[in-house]
Amino acid sequence: MRAALHVPMMVAWLTLLWVLLWGQVTIANVLGGMAVAAAVVLFARLDSASLRPTHFRPLWALLYVATLGWHLLVSNIRLAYEILTPGDGTHTGIIAVPIRGGSDAVVNLVANSITLTPGTMTIDVKRHDVDEGAPADELQAGATLYVHGMYTKDVEAVRLDVLRIEALALHAFGTDDDYERALADVVSHEVMLTTDHPPEAEA
Repeated sequence: MRAALHVPMMVAWLTLLWVLLWGQVTIANVLGGMAVAAAVVLFARLDSASLRPTHFRPLWALLYVATLGWHLLVSNIRLAYEILTPGDGTHTGIIAVPIRGGSDAVVNLVANSITLTPGTMTIDVKRHDVDEGAPADELQAGATLYVHGMYTKDVEAVRLDVLRIEALALHAFGTDDDYERALADVVSHEVMLTTDHPPEAEA
């Protein structure tokens, strides 16, 4: 029964992302988003893994959408500034980002969210087998995302951005255990960046 509900939920979620990308809630955008979402669902390969029931926490899902919208706004402003100003501030590269993963649906959501954000694109996703009995503080990648970015001078900062997106996605659509593991990765990366870039002492 829950698997049967997954398809309409997927259509609704894709429609919401479509409207968010257009930035306006209109009848045309909603109908267009529903048409695109239906086409994606019909022509995508919906195997047993993709139809596996997922968790859903509405408030955190809304926060995920709002966060994605903020990233879209900031990235567009940054790209506009890059285009309108002289010089080249980009530093392109491809970065491998190990993530906890959770379900296939969450991995796809995170990968697609990165691609939707201007300046970044997920070019490949590699799934791994995970030992469910491993300690929470032991990093075991459920998947590795290969992300092409325009601003990759600070590699670990880019990884931290991806890990934050994953943690929020798992809070909205994953299990509590998966979320706790992903959150631990975020905290450890924040500590590492703080250690590598200590604040300047006041004069």
